[in-house]
Amino acid sequence: MEAAIRFWNGPGWSSPAHKKASKECFEELELTVPDPHDPQGSKARNEWMANVYGPARIECMKRKGF
Repeated sequence: MEAAIRFWNGPGWSSPAHKKASKECFEELELTVPDPHDPQGSKARNEWMANVYGPARIECMKRKGF
């Protein structure tokens, strides 16, 4: 049944363990935001997302086994 649900939900479905690891990584990395008052989509925030958050999140998820 779980396989059918995963098929139906498509690639957006993730296990509870994956969700927990993703949340933990986000909590670790949100402290590195250069200025939390920068609006979403600002140049500084986009550069941070591309150059800092993205690669660091990938490494964090690898450490957690994903």
